[in-house]
Amino acid sequence: MSPSKRIPSGLGILLIFLFLLFAVVGCEKGTLGLKGGSVSGSVLDSRTLAGVSGVDITATNGTDENKSSKFTRTDSNGNYYINDMRAGEWSLSFDKSGYTPVDSGDTGSNSVKVVVVNNEHRAVKQVRMVQNYTDQYINIRGVLKDGRNGTLITYGNVQFIFGNTVFNNRLPSEFQTGFAVPAQVGAMQLTIKVTGFDNYTATIDNAATDRDLGVILLSPQTYKIVGVWKDVPGWVFLANPAATIVAYAGNRVIATASGQLNAQSFEMSGIPMGTSVSIEATIKGYRMNGPIPVVPNSDFQGIIYQTLSLKTNFAPIMRDVRLVVTGVNIRNNERVGGYCNETGTVWATTISTGGGIGGLGAPRVIDLGTNQVPTGYTLTFTGYDVEDGSVGTAQVLVNDDGTDAQIVTIIVL
Repeated sequence: MSPSKRIPSGLGILLIFLFLLFAVVGCEKGTLGLKGGSVSGSVLDSRTLAGVSGVDITATNGTDENKSSKFTRTDSNGNYYINDMRAGEWSLSFDKSGYTPVDSGDTGSNSVKVVVVNNEHRAVKQVRMVQNYTDQYINIRGVLKDGRNGTLITYGNVQFIFGNTVFNNRLPSEFQTGFAVPAQVGAMQLTIKVTGFDNYTATIDNAATDRDLGVILLSPQTYKIVGVWKDVPGWVFLANPAATIVAYAGNRVIATASGQLNAQSFEMSGIPMGTSVSIEATIKGYRMNGPIPVVPNSDFQGIIYQTLSLKTNFAPIMRDVRLVVTGVNIRNNERVGGYCNETGTVWATTISTGGGIGGLGAPRVIDLGTNQVPTGYTLTFTGYDVEDGSVGTAQVLVNDDGTDAQIVTIIVL
C-alpha cells in the first residue's frame, strides 16, 4: 500500500477528536482558550457622592442557551470588580433596597453596557444611585436640660415636632431613647414644647440618618413682678431712701431688685412660671411686718402687680428722743412745747418754773420728756414759747445705735 493512503491509527484519531472538542468549546466561549476579561467600577450616592456599600450587581451576556451571568456586590467604599468574563457586550444592573439608580447619561443608569475583551481590563464609568426614603425611618434623640441651672428636665408635658411628624403628650425622658421619624433628604425643622419652658426650635441639617442632638438647654418661661410703693410719707419720699427687694421660693433666692422709693415702683423679672414667691424688702428706718406672698394664678399674662404699703406692710424703726428747750428769755410760768416737723410728733407743753427773774441770769432749761420718732433720717425739731412766741429749731439725724433716749436740744430766741 502507498504511504500517502495509510489509514490513521487509533491514537491519532483520539488526538484529532480532542483537538476538535477544544476548538468547539473555545469557539462557544468565544475565547479560543484565551483568558477572559474583567471590569471594575464604583457606585456613588448621588447626593453625598459617598460610596454606596452592599449594592448587588448582575452582569449578563448573551441570550437564552448562550446566556452567561456573573454576580458581585460593592464593598464598604462602593467599589466592585468582576473577572473571568468572556469577550462580548455585557449588561450590568445595580440593585439595593432603599436606593434607585439615577439615569444620568454617561454617569450611570439602571443598566450599564460594557464591551469585554479577552485578556483586558475595562473600567466602568461611575454609577450613581439616589436614596429612596419612602417607608424608611431614622432615630432622633437628645437630652433636655434646664438652661438656668443645667439640671435634667424630668417632668412636664412635651410636644415634639419633627418636620410634619408630631408626638403629643410625651415625657421629657422619652427623648433620651429617641423617636422614630420618617427619613428625608435635606434639612428637617425641629420644635420642642415643654410645659413651663420657652419653645425650642432648630434645624436638623441631615435627616437621612440617625441623629443624636446631645444636650438641649431650654429656657424656663418666666414672669415678672411690678411692685408699687404706697403710703410713703412725704418726708421719706423727699429723703428718697434706697430699697432692696428679694423674692424667695422656700429658702432659695429667685429674683432681686433695687431702686429708690421716689421711683414709686420696681420690677423683678426672671421668676419661673408657676412659681410662688415671698417678697421681702429692706428700707432705711423701716422693717417689714412679714413677707408678702405672691401666687400666680392660671390666667395672668406674665406680669403681676404687687402693692407694698409703708403703712400696712412696714413699720418704722422707732427711738426715744428727749426734747430739751432752752433760752434766756423763758420766764416763770410760761408754757414751753415742741414737735417734730416731719412726723408731726408732739411733745406736750410744760410750764416753766424757777430760774432767773425777768429773763436775767442763766438760760432756762426745760425738759419736755421723751417721745418716739423714726430712725435713720435727719429730722427737724421745733421748740417754742407760747407766751412770747419765740421759736427755735434743730436738725438732727436720729440714729438707731443706742437704747437710751437720744437728746435733742433746741434754743428758742
